[in-house]
Amino acid sequence: SWEHGEVATALISALHSFVRANRLGRVYTETGYRVARAPDTVRGPDVSFISRETVPDSGTPKDGFVPFAPTLAVEVVSPGDLEREIGAKIAEYAAAGVSRVWVVRPKQKSVTIHYPDGAARTLTEGGTLTSDDAGFAVEGFELKLDELFAE
Repeated sequence: SWEHGEVATALISALHSFVRANRLGRVYTETGYRVARAPDTVRGPDVSFISRETVPDSGTPKDGFVPFAPTLAVEVVSPGDLEREIGAKIAEYAAAGVSRVWVVRPKQKSVTIHYPDGAARTLTEGGTLTSDDAGFAVEGFELKLDELFAE
């Protein structure tokens, strides 16, 4: 949907600017990550961040799926997405070692941050996403939900 695309673009822009300015790693969109083997499971979050510490010395793969999980996986919920599928993705990301998972709900204007220990925190209008919410090693990232969901 248009709304999905606008929100994903705003997230990519904000995350990419901060990550690049602070040399924290890489930000991607719709990139396939192998989150499990036997059977192989590949997930392509709407937006993702890989910390510099996670990227192998050889750099990121040029072909195929990324063979490791991202540091941050962001799923922007579309009207047709099923809650059980969203829950399954969160569980797969957690099992693969993802540090943070954001579930962004444009219709509700909310973002739920899922942590590796199973805890979750939901931000709504007036809330602000921070460096800790993204798993960044550097403080200073702030994205106000009012700006993220601006008309």
